[in-house]
This record gives sequence, structure tokens and C-alpha cells, in this order.
Amino acid sequence: MGSHDAYGKEVLRAAAGQAFIDWGPTVEVDYGAGRPARVDGTVSGTIAVEVASRTPKQVRGAVLDLLFHAYPKKLLVLVPIYMSESGICADQCRHALGRFVDEDNFRVVVLQGTGNRANLDGDARLVRGVLKELGFKT
Repeated sequence: MGSHDAYGKEVLRAAAGQAFIDWGPTVEVDYGAGRPARVDGTVSGTIAVEVASRTPKQVRGAVLDLLFHAYPKKLLVLVPIYMSESGICADQCRHALGRFVDEDNFRVVVLQGTGNRANLDGDARLVRGVLKELGFKT
């Protein structure tokens, strides 16, 4: 089947429709070095989104990209394929985000499906609910 990050983006498209953007200037992150980094997407002009399916150390790196993104709200979507303990990884990321972002302005969600074993309807419902908590209106 497809990649795990591609599955995460598919979930976001199902949850947010055309409000999910995964290309262009809205996904750029300025680290002040001339070339931007990129988050995996944005929703509704206010929410920066990272989809992470790697090891917990790599996932925590994705948190840095979210923190540096200009949008005030942050969503980290974890695809639990390479994480032996995705709950611990999610808690670590919540802790890191919470040190710099008000808890009303970020969410960390662990999907049930992966690129190998999709659960698109359930994961899209989960992400749609989290996006609504962050102020997204469908």
C-alpha cells in the first residue's frame, strides 16, 4: 500500500476537504537561513499540520517545524507505524508543544490506521473532531 505520510494526508483531506492545503507558501517555515522548511499542510489559514510516522526522535523534530510555523494553531498527526509506544511519543510531543503554545491552540492525535492498514473513515472522524476543537468550521 502507499506511504504512511500519504495516508495521513489522505485522512486530512477526508477530514477538512479543500481547506487542507499541502503545497505553496502556506506550508513554508522560515528558519532564517534563506530556504524554507515545510510542514505537511495547513487548514483554513490558521492551523499548521505535521504528519509524522517515524521514530519518536524524528517525530519530536516535526514538533520544531510546527513551533516555527507562523500559524497560531498546531496539529500533529501521528501514524503509529514505527513507534513502539505511540502514546508516550504523543505525550512527549504534547509536553513540548505545551511549553511554547497555549494548550487551546494545539492538538496531538494518534491515528488508528496506517499506510498498510487504513481506517480512513474512523481516522477522518477523529481528525475532523480535533480540527473543530481548534476552531475549524466545516
